[in-house]
Amino acid sequence: MGDGDMDFSGLDGMDDIDWSDVAADLEKNKEMIKSAASGGDLNEASGGGGESSAVAGSTEVGLDFLMDIPLQLQVEVGGTLMMVKDLLAMDIDSVFELGKQVGDPMDIKINDKLVARGEIIIQNEKFGIKILEILDKQKRLSSLKQA
Repeated sequence: MGDGDMDFSGLDGMDDIDWSDVAADLEKNKEMIKSAASGGDLNEASGGGGESSAVAGSTEVGLDFLMDIPLQLQVEVGGTLMMVKDLLAMDIDSVFELGKQVGDPMDIKINDKLVARGEIIIQNEKFGIKILEILDKQKRLSSLKQA
């Protein structure tokens, strides 16, 4: 067998898999995650039997398992459309205008989704952002559905 060849000989029994069991497990895991996100614990969502395949051996897990998931926070200061010739003409000390005015709130995005607006502040010689407005739940959910 060459370096690029793959051995699929061990997959001969794949037609014997009962895919309905897989679908049922996926649905059970989905319900378990929904329940945990709404405040229930994972064992309640899996029927209380303590046999959850996703958290085998875990007795009580709430939202804590979500708290260590990293999210990308971005603050959008502004943007502009630019012709290629203008982009190529840029040099050190070049200045270009952004679409926002001084004092306009900046968009705060988490994983490229708008969640809030705020203003730029300087604290301890570092830039930060002070949250002025958090989008209501419906606006945030609708922006997720558009993705």
